[in-house]
Amino acid sequence: MREPDQGAETAGAGTAAKGRTRRARMAGEEAERDPVGAARDAALRLLTVRARGRAELELRLGQRGLPDEAVASALDRLEEVGLVDDAAFAMAYAESRAGRGVDAGAITRELRGRGVDPQLAAQAAGAAVPPDEQAERCRQVAAAKLARMEGLNAEVQFRRLAGYLDRRGYPGELIEHIVRELVEFGEGGGSGRL
Repeated sequence: MREPDQGAETAGAGTAAKGRTRRARMAGEEAERDPVGAARDAALRLLTVRARGRAELELRLGQRGLPDEAVASALDRLEEVGLVDDAAFAMAYAESRAGRGVDAGAITRELRGRGVDPQLAAQAAGAAVPPDEQAERCRQVAAAKLARMEGLNAEVQFRRLAGYLDRRGYPGELIEHIVRELVEFGEGGGSGRL
């Protein structure tokens, strides 16, 4: 026997799918009449979710089948009014990732992967994670993570902490130095080699 709630959920899902189909059809008609306006509206919808760089917006709008000229024109206008700004996007992204303990090298690679100019990516990452603070930041990130590994033996702590710091982009020699400093091996404990 079917419960009443299941039928309501099924009906609701069908209504939502019909609504999406109708919106997609209307968007397609709008794109035919005013492709620049359609590209602008689509870009604004993407920007309401989160900040994005120009290259990412170009890719996403291109995937929607909008003409390249219309996309370029719409994004040029959004740049003029300050809604698309690769420098601001790069700085905000770099600061956010730095706040999560990610090192400048990894941030630079991530920004480049999002289509940000390599020089701009390096500048933003360097500003968010100054090179002279790298060792201290690594130590702070490692200490915070190590505090959550209480109860594990030193070998496991060493291995997990080193992997954690490596995934955040810190250089291997710095990782080894910091992890050796923080993980306490007992008498005759393990070698602690990476």
